[in-house]
Amino acid sequence: MVLEPANSAQIAPIIVEAYCLTPREQQITQCVARGLSTADIATELYLSAHTVRHRLKAIFTKFGITSRGELVAKLFAEHHGPLMHAPDADVEHVHT
Repeated sequence: MVLEPANSAQIAPIIVEAYCLTPREQQITQCVARGLSTADIATELYLSAHTVRHRLKAIFTKFGITSRGELVAKLFAEHHGPLMHAPDADVEHVHT
């Protein structure tokens, strides 16, 4: 058996689930993590830009944050940062 750190794609859904996001909020969060704009999210999910902004506010409240950057940090940096800065971290391995 080989144990390896989980990658972003494996960790993000667990983190999202821990914050009790609705299925639509999860979709919007995934779009934000992919770097999509409000307009792009609205188009992709067949929503109005107003609805996307409203849902983002709800997501930010659940995460206790105020911006998209903080959301991405919650999803990735805070959970991968400790692994990347560990004394015995294999930097190439952590990024794959």
